[in-house]
Amino acid sequence: MEPLDAPLFKTFQTLPAFPFANLVRQNRAAARVARDTFIADRTTPTFIYHRLDRFDDVEYLVALRSVHDRIASIPVAEDIRTLYLEKLAELTTRAQIIAAIKRKDDAAVSALADHLFGPCVQTRAELADEFTTLLARSHELHTHHNRVDAAAFERMVRATLDHYGMTNWTTRFINRPSVSVSRGDSLNRAPTVKIPKHFLASRARAARLLTHEIEVHALRTTNGATSPILLLGRGLAGYIATDEGLAVAMQQKLKAEESMDPGFWDAWVAALSKEADFQSCFETIRDARRKLNIALNIENADEEAFDTAWRLMLRVSRGIHHPNTAGLGFRRDHLYRSGLIQVRQAIDTFGESEILPTLFAGHASIAHIPLLRAKHITGRTPDFVSKDIVKTVLRAEKQRRTL
Repeated sequence: MEPLDAPLFKTFQTLPAFPFANLVRQNRAAARVARDTFIADRTTPTFIYHRLDRFDDVEYLVALRSVHDRIASIPVAEDIRTLYLEKLAELTTRAQIIAAIKRKDDAAVSALADHLFGPCVQTRAELADEFTTLLARSHELHTHHNRVDAAAFERMVRATLDHYGMTNWTTRFINRPSVSVSRGDSLNRAPTVKIPKHFLASRARAARLLTHEIEVHALRTTNGATSPILLLGRGLAGYIATDEGLAVAMQQKLKAEESMDPGFWDAWVAALSKEADFQSCFETIRDARRKLNIALNIENADEEAFDTAWRLMLRVSRGIHHPNTAGLGFRRDHLYRSGLIQVRQAIDTFGESEILPTLFAGHASIAHIPLLRAKHITGRTPDFVSKDIVKTVLRAEKQRRTL
C-alpha cells in the first residue's frame, strides 16, 4: 500500500539540509576560553557561533515558502496536509532562530526558542523544593562504578540494533560528551548512533541509554519510516517533547533506581534562566550540586559541581551571545521533564497497553494521538532487551580476557 503522504513527502524532501542542532551550539574552542576566564574572575561569558555562515537562512525560508505552496496544491486528505503545514511552520521558527543568532538578537532567540519548545511545566519554586527533598534523602542514594567503556558500549548498541532488525543503522565515535541518535536525512546519510570516544558508564546507566536511544528514539524512527505516514520517520511538529518524555518513561521501566525523575537539573536550569542571568543561575546550580556531592561523599565535590553547572549553563545558553540578562535562554532541555509529565498523563488517560503502540507509530506528539488512533497507525513497542544485552556483552568480554 502506498503511504498516505507519498507525494507530500517527496516534495518535503526537496528542502535543503538544515543542521539546526549544530548551528545553535557554541564554538567549542571559544567556549573553553570563556570557561577559563569565568573560572579566573567570574566574567560573564560571551559566546560565538562559527558555523552560521554555512547555512543561508534567507534561501531556506524561500525554499520553505515554495514547498508550502506546492504542498497546498497537491490533492490529498486535509488532515495529512495539515501535518506538513504544521511541520513547515515549525521549520520556519527554527530558521528564524538562526537568523536571530546571526544578528546577535539574544532576546529574539530566547522568545523564538520558547515558542518552539513551549513553557516549562514545572516552576522554579517547585524544582527548588524538589532539590531540598532530594538532599534530605541523599542517604538513600548510591553511586555506581564505571564499567562500560566506549568499545563495549558500541557492541551493546550494535546488538540492540540487531535485535530490532535495524541493519541500516551505523555507529560512530564522536568528540562530544553525550550519546545521540541521528535519523538520517534527504541526502541518503544512514541513521547513526553517535558514541562519545571517552564514554564511561555504569552497567545500569548503559542499559538506560540503550533503552532511551535505541529502544525508543531509534525504534520510533524505524517504525515511522515504514508507516503509512512517511513524515513520522522524520518527525511531526512538536514531536520532541513526546520523544524525550517517552524515552525517559521507558528507561524508568528497567528499574526506578533514581530518587528523582530524570531531567531534574535541566528543568531547574531552564526555570532559573527565565528569572535570572547566567551568573546567578550558575551559582545556584553549582552550590546545589556541591551540597549533594558532599552528602554523597563524592571525590572532588567542588570540581564536579563546577563542571556540571557549566555544562548545564552552556546548554541553556545555546544561540545566545551575551547571557548577562535575566530571561535569556535556549530552554529546550526542560522537555525531558515536561515531556515525561505529558506522557504519563496520556498513559493515565488511555492505559499503557492501549496507548504505547500508538505513541511508537513514529515521531509524533501527544497532540497527534487522535489522528493516529483514527487511522489505526501503530508501531512496534520496546522489548526491553537492554539489561540482558549489557550482561551478555560484559560476560563475553570477561571470557575473552581469561583466554
